Amino acid sequence: MRKAFFFAGCLLLVVMTASEPAPARNKADIADFKVFADPPSLKISFRIDNCFNEEMEQAIQSGVATTFRIRIVVEKDGLPWIRERLVDASLERTIRYDTLHEQYLVSRLDDPKAFLTTKRFDEAKDWMSEVRDLPVIALWRLAPEQTYLVQVKAELSKAQVPSFLRYVFFFVSLWDFETPWVTATYTP
Repeated sequence: MRKAFFFAGCLLLVVMTASEPAPARNKADIADFKVFADPPSLKISFRIDNCFNEEMEQAIQSGVATTFRIRIVVEKDGLPWIRERLVDASLERTIRYDTLHEQYLVSRLDDPKAFLTTKRFDEAKDWMSEVRDLPVIALWRLAPEQTYLVQVKAELSKAQVPSFLRYVFFFVSLWDFETPWVTATYTP
């Protein structure tokens, strides 16, 4: 009888550790990732899907500023521990609702039109989640016939709420998101 309980316990332990984790409530992803040459630069375009959830939208509409951080890495292809990193940059996009003027303010420092305003929340969300024709590196820095890895990752910036206010804004942990790295190759 003891052997049966021991065997059942071991089987239960194996099943519990081998099972897939539950899907995240807010599974953000990078979609439509494109890498292309547009002289004089190598440029990227992509969209962040599922980056807003209901709690985050309510917080934004009550005036809480929200910042997305996007990391971009360009490396020469090769073994992971000896790759030469050419670019390791991050850009931030912030959305804030101005309750006095009833409009959304989006700052995108990577864009010539750095500060955008709109009264429509859907338009502001599009500005936050779409990156179009972003120059990453000058083409003259890329060697011909060499393959390069271009990687992108997006996350909610965790620097927005000071640690002593985390207990007041307990809902912030509900909206944390981080996309997996998305990689594309480019050969000039």
